[in-house]
Amino acid sequence: MKYELQPASAVLNKNGLTIKAGWAIIYNVDTKCEFLQATYQYLPVGVGLPAHAYLEAPKNVQDNQAIIHNGQQWTYPTDLRGTKIYSTETGAETIMQEVGEIPEGYTTIKPSSEFDSWDGEKWVLDTEKQHQNDIDEATSQKKQLLSKATEQISYLQDAVDLQIATEQETQLLAEWKKYRALLNRIDVQQAPNIDWPKQPK
Repeated sequence: MKYELQPASAVLNKNGLTIKAGWAIIYNVDTKCEFLQATYQYLPVGVGLPAHAYLEAPKNVQDNQAIIHNGQQWTYPTDLRGTKIYSTETGAETIMQEVGEIPEGYTTIKPSSEFDSWDGEKWVLDTEKQHQNDIDEATSQKKQLLSKATEQISYLQDAVDLQIATEQETQLLAEWKKYRALLNRIDVQQAPNIDWPKQPK
């Protein structure tokens, strides 16, 4: 023909070298072999494809799939990157960073509380774990309240011992001692159903 109305297409031999110069659509991958983009590339005679590029086109995929070239062909593994997943051991949240299925020991199901345990299929409330947490919190609270009561009693007792206490201070000392005695009787094993005594004012 007198005129060539289309760009000349490159032709490569079985060794991957250009035997007829021209343009080719090439499919580029990144350093992890994931599809990056398709581009037009002019290939002179004797030249092969650029690094990380292939002539065969990948197929279109769903949103939850990636396009990866394994050196022989295109593959289409599951792609859940950006998905929140939760450790079935601790319930800790993390985000999928790599292509592939959800790692063993993780689930996409979010626990409903910090006291949930994984039963292999779903999260279930671990009542023992929850109760132990209540006990720990009650133990800490009791310790803090007793410390404050002892501190107040010490100040007031000094005034009484030195016979300089006012009538109000003497009465307040008795109230703080009663309060401390009631605190000592608190059974933290009953947490969270504890009726804490009121502090003297």
